[in-house]
Amino acid sequence: MNELAVIALTVVPFAAGALALLGPVRYAARLALAATGLAVVVGLALAGTVLTGGPLRAFGGLVVLDSLGAWVLTLTLLVAGLAIAASPRYLRHELERGALRPVDEQRYYALFLTFVASLAAVPLLDNLGLLWIAIEATTVVSALLVGLVRTTQAIEAAWKYLILGTIGIGFALLGTLLAYASSVPALGETSDALSWTRLVAVAPALNPALLRLAFLFALVGYGTKMGLVPFHTWLPDAHSQAPSPISAMLSGATLNAALYALIRFELVTADALGQGYPSTLLILFGLLTIAVALPFLVAQGDLKRLLAYSSVEHMGVLALGIGFGGPLALLGTVFHMGLHSLTKATLFLSGGELVQQYGTRSLARLRGTLAAAPVAGGAAGAGIVLLGGLPPSGIFVSEFAIVLGGIQRGHVLAAAVAALLLALTFAGLAFHGGRLLFGQAGGRPGPAGRGALFALRLGGPLLIVAALGLWTPEPLMAALNAVVVVLGGGRG
Repeated sequence: MNELAVIALTVVPFAAGALALLGPVRYAARLALAATGLAVVVGLALAGTVLTGGPLRAFGGLVVLDSLGAWVLTLTLLVAGLAIAASPRYLRHELERGALRPVDEQRYYALFLTFVASLAAVPLLDNLGLLWIAIEATTVVSALLVGLVRTTQAIEAAWKYLILGTIGIGFALLGTLLAYASSVPALGETSDALSWTRLVAVAPALNPALLRLAFLFALVGYGTKMGLVPFHTWLPDAHSQAPSPISAMLSGATLNAALYALIRFELVTADALGQGYPSTLLILFGLLTIAVALPFLVAQGDLKRLLAYSSVEHMGVLALGIGFGGPLALLGTVFHMGLHSLTKATLFLSGGELVQQYGTRSLARLRGTLAAAPVAGGAAGAGIVLLGGLPPSGIFVSEFAIVLGGIQRGHVLAAAVAALLLALTFAGLAFHGGRLLFGQAGGRPGPAGRGALFALRLGGPLLIVAALGLWTPEPLMAALNAVVVVLGGGRG
């Protein structure tokens, strides 16, 4: 049964992508919706089983899904579901205005399905080498999607993403090779020396010097992929130029996949060398990332770049939470991963609606949208404010838990600096969100989206994020605590 679920999550979307590319154009959308829907249903059921009943293994141990992997898989599939639901409307508009050709629609769905298959494979694989291959596949496929529209800016962003992402993932490969070399004294030259479950089990026997280098290279490599400063320069371009559903996937799912890979290295390193070494590096890079993203958020004039720099800032928050460690900070980090994924994916989709309706990404012209485009404008403006952490946003709760957890662990100065930076970030986002909602209209929008399903797709996730700031259901809290156990919340 586990093997069939893994096939439904990876092989079926990949095969459906090939069929979408080779078959008639008119069937591509239906095939993509069906394959993604199957993956979402099967994946959520599988993740739910793990979060409530413990890890699952398949294919002789090649696939291992624990609570952390199940959480990342859940978020990936939820975002994929939102993105595929928004894709037909987005593509129809781009086809009508001549930005895309019919064959581009076919390519879009084929690449989208391959993207989903690659992302789903990341939390399933119990091998740091195969994990690296899956993340490299997401880079190649998503770069092609970034440049789908073929404008000068989109092609430039795609190439920048591909080049910098490949350089970064090259560092991650060096980290993977060094991790393998560090395991030879304990495991010998065996085929499973890159199994993260085996590495954690024998962590005290790993070569400390090689493992220290391995984590540093992994931090640079996967830090590039997740947008940590100073490796982040590709992210604002790629996320702003990509089709809106792909921007949602990049921010809501791909960044989590890179963070997941980095966490696997951190767990091995902390067990082998102690928490101090990886914790110090993650705290430094986390604070630097938040600090550098702040001025770009405050002075931003482009809606999609605003959301992209917000993704950079939130990756800094997550790195900070992992660096702080301890049950409270890690609980806030896990919670934050989910809230950011839902909020940011919805924001890119609602922002994409505004860009298509107004014909511009300029924040100076995207004003007064609540009256001109009530659903998309309301979702975008409210989402930006929720993203900044205005209560009752669940993001306020998760960020507060991370900061308080840092204080509990003795990182008082770092937590105080983080609290100040987050307060300034909220002020900047609240300013942009207020003008987006209520400012004097600076442009004339086209026809606005309507319908109950349209409103539910854009407003539903934001209502969930707001509700989670007031009340966390017991099953969700139990799932979050199960993930914290994997992250080492009980570690001293």
